[in-house]
Amino acid sequence: MLIPFFTDWGGITLSQVMWLQSWFMIWIVMLEVPTGVFADRHGRRASLLCATLFLISAVAYYATHRGLAHFIVAEFLWACAAAFSSGADEAMIYDSLKAAGETGSSKTALAKLGTVYITAIAVAAPIGSLAAARWGLAAPIQLMLIPFILALPVAWSLREPPREHEERRGYWETLTRGGKYFLGHRILRALAFDSVTVWCFSFMIIWLYQPRLKELGMPLVFFGFVTAGMTLFQAVLLMRIADVERLCGGPRRFLLVSSVIPGLGYLALAAAPALWLAAPLFILIAAFGLSRSTILNNYMHKHIDGSRRATVMSSVGMTRQLLMATAYPLVGWAAQRSLSWTFAGLGAAILASAAASSIEEAHLLER
Repeated sequence: MLIPFFTDWGGITLSQVMWLQSWFMIWIVMLEVPTGVFADRHGRRASLLCATLFLISAVAYYATHRGLAHFIVAEFLWACAAAFSSGADEAMIYDSLKAAGETGSSKTALAKLGTVYITAIAVAAPIGSLAAARWGLAAPIQLMLIPFILALPVAWSLREPPREHEERRGYWETLTRGGKYFLGHRILRALAFDSVTVWCFSFMIIWLYQPRLKELGMPLVFFGFVTAGMTLFQAVLLMRIADVERLCGGPRRFLLVSSVIPGLGYLALAAAPALWLAAPLFILIAAFGLSRSTILNNYMHKHIDGSRRATVMSSVGMTRQLLMATAYPLVGWAAQRSLSWTFAGLGAAILASAAASSIEEAHLLER
């Protein structure tokens, strides 16, 4: 219900929605590494608590205000929440596994984290569609306050895993060490490029599938069920990731296949704008294009020591947000003119990114 909420209830255009998301990404870029430093110095639990508080504030503001100016404020609050949570949850899980001597199971653990997240979306999306149809387009976001408030005691109850003992460094030193480590690490840069580019271009389907469905005449009440299909297929893929990798011929082959499928899917959407074809293609693009970043994050963690894990992963996140901040206005401008040509451009961008990838099988460590 994202696009109808913004355009019909909020009174802004699709192009303004994309500019709003660019504003959101710019603030995440500005906050990403500082909040990563906060997590490295004060703990992942403290960072997740801050994220939850900002998220509640953002949703409460969104639920009670409409219009572009108010949405700008709400997106800033949401960006604060996203920056505090970025990398902190995965870093907490990986450090817990490392303390228990079970880093070999990190891919499964991170896949489960991603699965829980997208399964929640799959459950919530149809509920949101039904709530919007019955009580109005603002109802879904108002209902979001319930789980987010319940998340506060959960975040408070988390136990911080032990990390390597290291002399406590100042804020600036922590910040620069993490950034330099990332920029100077060839394998991390290769993994990050592959993760960031394909994910960003695939993520645009989240904002474009609803305008396409509306264009093709699908009733609003069914939008959430398409979202559920997109997320459930992604959840199944993550839960069976080891089998899928074997089926593809190994991790490197899987990364290639999972980039080619969304690239070709976008091109098919551009060539054949039909409702019977659109929904399955939306599902394939989201499932393969968005799930691969969880797998690549697992491989990145293998190359980072615990003392700077959150800061380095925030540096990776910052590159993602920079690309998104640049792409959003361009995609919004293009989509206002032609959805089909926008799909074609995104498909070409994904295939070009796949061709430029420098990941080798040796980079994909399992332990």
